[in-house]
Amino acid sequence: MKAVRKLDNLLTHLAERIFLPLGVEVPLVFAPATAADRAAMVASDRRDWLAVDRNLVWGEPDGYYWFGGTAVLPGAAEGRRIICRVEAAFGNVMGRSDPQCLVRVDGRVRQGVDGNHREFLLTQSGRAGEQFDILIEAGTIEDRRQLGFACALFAHDLVVEDLYYDLKVPLDVARLLAEDDPRRHFILNAIGAAIDMVDLRPGNPTRFRASVAAAKAAAAQIYAAGDFEAKPTIVATGHTHIDVAWLWRVRETRQKMARSMATALTLMEEFPDYRFMYNQCVLLDYLGEDYPELFERIATEVRSGRFEIEGALWLEPDVNIAGGEALVRQILHGIRYHEQTFGVRPRMIWLPDTFGYSASLPQLMAKSGLDTFVTHKLSWNDTNRMPDETLFWQGIDGSTVTAYFLTTQPYDSKSIGTTYCPNLKPTHVMGTWRRHGQQDLSKELFLVYGHGDGGGGPTREMLHNIRRMERGIPGCPRVVHAPMRPFFERLLTRMKGEPERYPIWVGELYAEFHRGTLTSVAKNKRNNRLAETALREIETLAVLAAHNRGEAYPAEELRALWDIVLLNQFHDILPGSSIGAVYEDSDADYAAFFAQARALTAQLAARLAPAGSKALFNVAGRPRGGLVVSPEPFGRPQEQTLVLADGGEAYGLLVPAVPALAVVDLAGPGVHVPAGALSVSERHIENERLSVRFDDAGRIASILDRKAGREVLKPGRVGNRLQAFRDMPAQFDAWDIDSDFEDQVFEIDALVGAEVVERGPLRAAVRFEWRYESSRIVQVVSLEEGARQVEIDCLIDWHEHNTLVKAAFPLDLNTAAVDAEIQFGHVRRASHRNTSWDRARFECSMQRWIDVGEADFGVALLNDCKYGYDAKGTDIRLTLLRSPTYPWPEADQGQHRFRYAVMVHDGDKLAVHEAAEDFNLPLRLIKGGEGGETPPPLLSVETPGIAVEAVKQAEEGGAIIVRLWEVTGARRTAWIMVDPAIRTAELADLLERDGRPLALEDGALTLAFAPFEIVTLMLRG
Repeated sequence: MKAVRKLDNLLTHLAERIFLPLGVEVPLVFAPATAADRAAMVASDRRDWLAVDRNLVWGEPDGYYWFGGTAVLPGAAEGRRIICRVEAAFGNVMGRSDPQCLVRVDGRVRQGVDGNHREFLLTQSGRAGEQFDILIEAGTIEDRRQLGFACALFAHDLVVEDLYYDLKVPLDVARLLAEDDPRRHFILNAIGAAIDMVDLRPGNPTRFRASVAAAKAAAAQIYAAGDFEAKPTIVATGHTHIDVAWLWRVRETRQKMARSMATALTLMEEFPDYRFMYNQCVLLDYLGEDYPELFERIATEVRSGRFEIEGALWLEPDVNIAGGEALVRQILHGIRYHEQTFGVRPRMIWLPDTFGYSASLPQLMAKSGLDTFVTHKLSWNDTNRMPDETLFWQGIDGSTVTAYFLTTQPYDSKSIGTTYCPNLKPTHVMGTWRRHGQQDLSKELFLVYGHGDGGGGPTREMLHNIRRMERGIPGCPRVVHAPMRPFFERLLTRMKGEPERYPIWVGELYAEFHRGTLTSVAKNKRNNRLAETALREIETLAVLAAHNRGEAYPAEELRALWDIVLLNQFHDILPGSSIGAVYEDSDADYAAFFAQARALTAQLAARLAPAGSKALFNVAGRPRGGLVVSPEPFGRPQEQTLVLADGGEAYGLLVPAVPALAVVDLAGPGVHVPAGALSVSERHIENERLSVRFDDAGRIASILDRKAGREVLKPGRVGNRLQAFRDMPAQFDAWDIDSDFEDQVFEIDALVGAEVVERGPLRAAVRFEWRYESSRIVQVVSLEEGARQVEIDCLIDWHEHNTLVKAAFPLDLNTAAVDAEIQFGHVRRASHRNTSWDRARFECSMQRWIDVGEADFGVALLNDCKYGYDAKGTDIRLTLLRSPTYPWPEADQGQHRFRYAVMVHDGDKLAVHEAAEDFNLPLRLIKGGEGGETPPPLLSVETPGIAVEAVKQAEEGGAIIVRLWEVTGARRTAWIMVDPAIRTAELADLLERDGRPLALEDGALTLAFAPFEIVTLMLRG
């Protein structure tokens, strides 16, 4: 090790000659400003700005500050490459930097500056007296003050820099090789011989440069040497991962994007071999709005092939919580943006940082022409290492795509964890190969490199490192600096050629980490669910209005609404893992969304129903009747006043079946219900199908199913048992639920009161109220006439921290698995703890339902905005809320509104699906306007088991798009009736392309569905 220490020391002295100080500091003036002042600050004459000195204190969270000055080159700059170095109290946290700066030189955006990129170029060849106007915008995120800010001039010696990396990179390889590896000794001897030629004595530049040239010639033997064994190949592509929001708000991310792209483009000017990839459309779109000059430079580099656009999604969303149609739109909008903006067709899903991957993704990919899925996040598993990194991934419908897990980590790492943002050194290249568990299968691997989240992406050092490894260093894998997509095309060719050699992973890719993100910041989960359902309804109304009334389809308005939803599905917004300011912005987004959604719904409804009338709207693909709930009275004698948990009232009316995808007049008084069908007291509630009894603490002591003659709950146990758990994960507070969360459990059983609030005839209900510490919980437990499900409407006014709340249901069933809905289907998960994989799955995701059942009897738990649950045997718990304190100390404080239900059934998954659809997308009461007679139904699915997921206008051409899917996992031949005005039908992919004509006979379509298959129809009149 003495030799290595000696060489490290000498190279440190050599590095000091790369940037030579000229002894000139740029006089600066300073002014704080808001983000809205950017244009004014750029145009300012700076006369009222304050002079900067070393005692300047500045910087606060979410702050923007401007520094300006004129650099005047001294005589020593003549003919030399001159850079300006920013001196600030840079802090690096998790790969990002604070402050982060955007530099303009003579009015043009030059590059970003941060802790990893402190220098920016003024001129390649200086002239004494030459002047440069410098303007720097500095953004700060951390809650710490900055002291001082300065810009100093340096001469940049590229020849010395070149020699330094010629020697430093192989030294970093040698230090990782074994002591007895002959390659190590060869490299150290060669470096020693070269560095000994460098004359570091001051005072004679000519002598020094001659010695540098001699040393560089000596170092060449390292790269000329052939390796002693066959080498694997590592394909490297530059990248910067930028969270759209996290510990900063979206507004700041727009600036991070500008800084990072400016830095990448500047490095491309100097390093023609630099290859860089970016993927998030939303940030490229913002960049085009904010900095068109940078955007145009990116477009130029895309055409040159050096800036690669890949990754099909609009952004990097959470893919457990986002709904099925939302994921379709993430793909659809992402691909269309890249095609229309850059002429590029993405073929990959790039989700390195998302917290688990739904088993619906392979089908969504396959039906969108996407072939490859890439992540690294499963290497963060806290229990099990994924057995393979290159594999086929099979979804619930049988679709199969290629999956690739990045293996980059430091060479000496002892963990399974990998990274997608290394500060690329030989240790990461060598570690990529060492971590790869299928070395017998592939000798070519892929990595991306570069600082993320405002750390500026790749650096000069990384690019120099790659150049040396490309030349070849004994003991280090061969490196190819190249775009990402060609690597994966070669991989796909190999896998298609020999598929039997590659493993298949079936089902979800469950992340054994960050399980709490299914619950944190519950209000955003609720807003997401409500917004997704609102968009489904509005799009259907818009199609009906266009198809039947000739109304213009509100494409722009709908796209604006979708943009809000898709943005807020980013994987640190929707999961609840961002700072409070992010949720202030999200709240404002959703407020604007719902205001516009209400206005658009009213406008469309007015065109579909007669003036002054009330009408019923059925957005489902099947006829439905039942209890309709409205915030306003129906004006019918059979209506009933309903009591809500939040203290409000609603009105219910029982109506006959409404045709599928139709608007019909609310005619007649409503369905008559005989008196006495319901019985209720503070201790029980029952109808002819269910008998529910409560204990002294307001919990459910019994659910008797009269049809089967079975008790639903285990003997001696209670259901709807509210439990609070200490929730203090060892790390990543908002992200994690640790496996030991049950170490402290507190019963929420301090019942304040129970009161009968509804006695029928349509519904009976009991209101319960509990106190827990400083919080209040209200539930209205209700049972409809003729229903086989108990509904629970909740208001929780929560004021606890680091507490997890669940509702437990011990079910008296014999089964070892739980079925949970995901997008476009469901998965079965073991509820035992036989293996380490089973034990690690102690908190799981769902969409609208989970179901536990025997062959002919089951119990489903439905929800209207919850996404997490756990199961041990047949003890099932819905996760209702968390209240983490980092990164947002006030997360989940205040009022929560949500509903869930206990549904008893005969082992029928279709009944569960339809109940969950009704629970989330009930019949709606709408107000008529000038619409005239209500139009005929657009379409009806006559075959059970086929659901309509979306009805919309095609992105191009005006066709009607109808998205359907098979809901139970069975093969079905579906008979679908369409409006006689529809003349042609085609089968399309999810991108609404590649239409294949379908036979449409007498308004009927016959379609074959595979289990869980998604089918997209294109209909034209």
